[in-house]
Amino acid sequence: MCTGVVALLMAGPVAALAAPESGDLALTAVNDDFAAALPVDALPYANVQDLSTATAEDGEPTSCFGATRTVWYSYTPTTTGMVTAGTGPDYPGIAVYTGSSLDSLSEVYCRPLYGYAPVTFEAQAGTTYLFRTGADFAEQVTFRLDVAPDPEVDFSPPGYEPSEFDTVAFWPSVHDPAGLGIASYRWEFGDGTTSDAQFPRHRFTADGDYTVRLTASTVDGRSRTAAHPVVVRTHDVSIVRLAVPSTARVGQALGVTVTVRNTRYAENVEVRLHRGGPYGYEQVGVETQPVPVKAAGNGTTFSFRYVVTADDRAAGKITFRAVAAVLQNRDALPADNELLSTPVRVS
Repeated sequence: MCTGVVALLMAGPVAALAAPESGDLALTAVNDDFAAALPVDALPYANVQDLSTATAEDGEPTSCFGATRTVWYSYTPTTTGMVTAGTGPDYPGIAVYTGSSLDSLSEVYCRPLYGYAPVTFEAQAGTTYLFRTGADFAEQVTFRLDVAPDPEVDFSPPGYEPSEFDTVAFWPSVHDPAGLGIASYRWEFGDGTTSDAQFPRHRFTADGDYTVRLTASTVDGRSRTAAHPVVVRTHDVSIVRLAVPSTARVGQALGVTVTVRNTRYAENVEVRLHRGGPYGYEQVGVETQPVPVKAAGNGTTFSFRYVVTADDRAAGKITFRAVAAVLQNRDALPADNELLSTPVRVS
């Protein structure tokens, strides 16, 4: 046996002996009795036996299951490690013993009929282990033995580009095929911080390309690591000025300017200009243009023209609203993408 954990798998292809031919079904299973236990020489191991010709031997222990059809296997590891037992179909029982005769067996582990989970235990180098498996109504049984696989480990990275203001939730997908269970989770977020939570939430405090790693360990120390890249980009623009004249008259074409500030990444920005009315705001203009990165205090100007109407004179004033939207990317702080003007008095 290789150093490490050994597993009797519950499913998978048969690797050792082929199923008996139909003409051989009248023959008794070759390992029907304790004394005829088939030796497992190397791992991985798989063997098919015809249970319909097998019987339970007089004096056979029942352990956690009794069955009228049973077969036996033996295994002596050369190094110490964990072992697991499984069958196909997966409902027959499996009992594991040490001892040299039926009346001197000591039970190591037992899975009852319809127990389904694999049998996993630590096998000591030089100790012979006897496996009894069977069920009353199974026609054939496949016995499998292998080094226990590492846990299956993965997680879902965020499906979007988080910003430095976002708290990202991570969801692991972890399973121990050997059946002992997961004992610990270790997250490394690539920014020098870690977490031992199963479902951590993490905020990246600076833009960058990070590799997030999850290492999950079983109760007996087997482990595996999964890694995914996480790209953090903070896209953010803001409207810092909405300039309008203080007064206007009917028929006048007003000049309205909107100043958009951007200090992070070059963006394509759409600005919509709205006019206030008795039923809320209605759009009166839209402009899209590239907004390059500029130092704080500088911005990009969007220019609009609006012709004053008789309805504006009836209201006595006009209030404009400007709304900016980053195209192709998600704005991290949309609250500062909107600005109202001072009222323009209309005469």
